[in-house]
Amino acid sequence: MDRNYEYSNVEYVAMLDAYVRSGFNMNQARILYAQPENLNHLRAQGIAEPQIPAPNTFLAVRQRLLNHGQLRTPAHAQARGRPHYAAELEEDIIEYFERHPMRSTRMAARRFAVSQYYVWKILNSEGLHPFHFRKVHALYENDGPARIAFCQWILEHQNVNVLWTDESTFTRVGLYNQHNEHFWAFNNPHCIRESCHQVRFSVNVWAGIINDSIIGPYFIEGNLNGLNYLEMLREVIPNLMEDVPIAYLRDIFYQHDGCPAHYRLEVRRHLDEEFGDHWIGRGGPVAWPPRSPDLTPMDFFLWSQVKRLVFTEEAQTRDELRQKIIRAFETVKRDRDTLRKLKDNLVRRAHICIQPYRLPVKEHRERKTQDEKELEKRKLEIQERFRTKTGLLIDRDA
Repeated sequence: MDRNYEYSNVEYVAMLDAYVRSGFNMNQARILYAQPENLNHLRAQGIAEPQIPAPNTFLAVRQRLLNHGQLRTPAHAQARGRPHYAAELEEDIIEYFERHPMRSTRMAARRFAVSQYYVWKILNSEGLHPFHFRKVHALYENDGPARIAFCQWILEHQNVNVLWTDESTFTRVGLYNQHNEHFWAFNNPHCIRESCHQVRFSVNVWAGIINDSIIGPYFIEGNLNGLNYLEMLREVIPNLMEDVPIAYLRDIFYQHDGCPAHYRLEVRRHLDEEFGDHWIGRGGPVAWPPRSPDLTPMDFFLWSQVKRLVFTEEAQTRDELRQKIIRAFETVKRDRDTLRKLKDNLVRRAHICIQPYRLPVKEHRERKTQDEKELEKRKLEIQERFRTKTGLLIDRDA
């Protein structure tokens, strides 16, 4: 296509017709425009050699018609170098995302026949930002009271020493997020990453955290069950606790979750003998709320940090995987500043967890009404700002 070619009004009308028939799809509109019957129709109207426009041209013609009421760009808009859209369009875009907050800027650009950059500009000017969803553990309907009770216990016992414990399985493949994995190069090197191995292996690991000290790792042979867990409590964990400062062992609470191995009767009896009423778990003096990985630093901190270090490269053998786990634990143990912040982080999580339940129904309704009033006030401010902007544009054009 010749860049210096000037289209006639007849050609612009044909572009709009093809754009509408294509369902406002630029590439499909170009295909319809290039059909022999359409080109013959243009020749019959005096266009000797019809040119096939670029896909963006179809969108530009529609924008000019919407913004300026004519097929060609007016002189005042050419001088500014950029298209100027009606203030009402900006208000419509913001209202569109208020109704559909999960829609993409690409969809909005197609919906309003503007560029994606323009949509981003409008959203940023209003202080709107795209936020990612976070995966959270699914809760049952009756989990709330148990979580609230445990969070209240955390807030009432902030000065006690809690030994948080947990087990985790490390596999050969580990974690791999293809969306975040890139290889920068001038040409495509066709990088690959092996997966779905026939030879698979895994390692089960026990570990614990007390204040700013990490206990372990301890590698569990085979699968965890009540018998080998009881043996760990009697023989292994006391030896691992020898390097813990004595001050941390005073008024200590032992915590584990509610997996079947932890709930074995012999295990609970042993914990009653060793810790009395100072242990947390299913069926214990302090009940552990099920499905609450967000309330233990083992889940919201330790395992994610260790696995991030372990799975940078794939292990080829079980022994190599063990060594990588040991090195990862040593790295995390050296980060004392972060470990000291875990207790404050847990307290903050407990506050957040019980906050909604502190408000009675009446206060919830009042807060909802207040939020609705704030939203309506914001809409009025946006409309007033657009009216002012429209008035300035009219004065400037005049």
